[in-house]
Amino acid sequence: MNDIELALALIIPFAIFAVGGAAVYAVFVWRNTDRSYEVDPGIGTPRRIYFYLASFVSLMMAAGGAASVLAALLDSVFRGGDFSETLAMGLALVAVGLPVWLFHWRFVQRAAARTPPERRSVLRNLHVYAALGVALGFIAFSAFSAVQLALFAGAFDGFAWGGAPIWAAVWAYHWRVASAERAGASDETLAIRRMYLYLASAVALAMAALGAAILARVILLDIYQAATGVALAEEGLDAFGDEARSALAAALVGGAGWVAHWLMFARGDRRSVLRWAYILIAALGGGFAVMLSAVGFAVYAVMQWAMDAVEVPIAEHLAILPTSLVVVVVSVGIWRYHVNRMWKETTVERAPLLARIYMLALSAMGLVAVALALAGIADMALRALAELGGAENAYARNGGLDFQDRLAYILTLLALGCPVWLVSWRGERAFAEEFPRPEPAPTPVRKMYALGVLCLGLLALIGGASGALFVFLSDLLADGALSAGTLLDLAYPLSAVLPPAAILPYYWMVYRRERAFEPETDEDAAPVADETVARKDVTLLAPPESADALAALLSSALGYPVEIERWSDSQTFESRPDENATAAASRAIAESDAPRALVVAERGGLRVIWGD
Repeated sequence: MNDIELALALIIPFAIFAVGGAAVYAVFVWRNTDRSYEVDPGIGTPRRIYFYLASFVSLMMAAGGAASVLAALLDSVFRGGDFSETLAMGLALVAVGLPVWLFHWRFVQRAAARTPPERRSVLRNLHVYAALGVALGFIAFSAFSAVQLALFAGAFDGFAWGGAPIWAAVWAYHWRVASAERAGASDETLAIRRMYLYLASAVALAMAALGAAILARVILLDIYQAATGVALAEEGLDAFGDEARSALAAALVGGAGWVAHWLMFARGDRRSVLRWAYILIAALGGGFAVMLSAVGFAVYAVMQWAMDAVEVPIAEHLAILPTSLVVVVVSVGIWRYHVNRMWKETTVERAPLLARIYMLALSAMGLVAVALALAGIADMALRALAELGGAENAYARNGGLDFQDRLAYILTLLALGCPVWLVSWRGERAFAEEFPRPEPAPTPVRKMYALGVLCLGLLALIGGASGALFVFLSDLLADGALSAGTLLDLAYPLSAVLPPAAILPYYWMVYRRERAFEPETDEDAAPVADETVARKDVTLLAPPESADALAALLSSALGYPVEIERWSDSQTFESRPDENATAAASRAIAESDAPRALVVAERGGLRVIWGD
């Protein structure tokens, strides 16, 4: 396993979980955002798109040009040579980009100062945090280059050193803007801030973990070579070489970024859904899944050796073990840290639900490994039948492994997948029994999990069956007869049929049990008007910016519409819709005998004035 394979082994599982978590979080924010909050008196969406897009593009031009100017000057001083072309390009970018940015950014800053809702616009916050993200990327690159140079592992790079002060200024300015506008942030803008914080934390953590893993790998392989006397073909396996020092630089820079964003900037953001999602993703994707993959590589290598499927010297073949050990140590550290954070930061009420989600995610990993093993068994059996039918070298044809490699692969998946699935599935059931769901039941996580398995399994079953039928009919119609080659061609599609055929019946029973447990609800039925509600003449007096939203909440609480009177006053204020206040006002109106009521929106809530 070289550095590229090590990087992929560390990053791919984390990336899969991260993409899924980001998608779920985006849907969650979209579903739970109150879009009736206020009438937007800002500059309007079309103008926002133009001004913020122009501001962002011109900012990147100006900052990139300034960095190029400094890079050309530094390179000419410390490296010598002609850098006039770089200097000219940088000056041109600054000359064009800086005035354009100043004009557009000054306009939106004035608009934000005049109208508070402008500061809560999604486009504005996307611009600010996108600028922060881009600047942070260049700062990390510059810091990595600087630490490399300090460790004597790299040459002087004028662009890295010249860009450091420019991009640091860009980051600091936009961070100041974002911090100044946090007080009145909406749920959507807070979601954008959290996406930046936790994405930066995740990238920094991955960089630190990868650097630490590569450094430890180089050291262990250097020791392994000295102990076994086998000269590995890889270059750079020197505990004090450039590769090790560059890995140390990556670990230091990534660690600094992670400490800044996770331990400092995101420290006060407790109880947010995205924070819990980040912790779960880091624990499962960056920790447990990576650890499972590393253990799998090691077990597979040992089984290949035990089955005499190795053609290289045993010491060279088992050189993967030090790499696997390094990955296991790093991933276990990430896993245990984030699991501990998960339990420390959750509430007592939410802990059982979080534990069940965690256990079901582990169960899904084990189930995937078992499904792949079942597919391998089906493929292996069909190839054996094809070979008995006269097909030559059936195991290695169509890109397949030979018998020993295939058997080692299957046994590895079973050795890892079965224990993970059994332990986590039983653990989730134990949590469900220890903390039974109240009535009405909250989110039925096991039912959703079983439904997800059923959907994915059904897709695999349909796809495999369709592919197998296509191969069967294709060979039959083309040749007029079937042969051992047909059975060999059927190995891939039919191997996709066995796992869902074996797994789906059990999870169908689980789904049926969960459905039976759920209380009967009428959520899908059409709402029926309550004819017993005594309608009264209710008028709402509210500021223009929030009158519609307040009226919608009050009408929903009362069960009938209310009239709206908008006041226009120099002392007008923003009245944010409050479900508790509207619920209290609706109860007071319903319990009163007065036929009319005037509801006045005040800074402290809603005041009800009765009328005859």
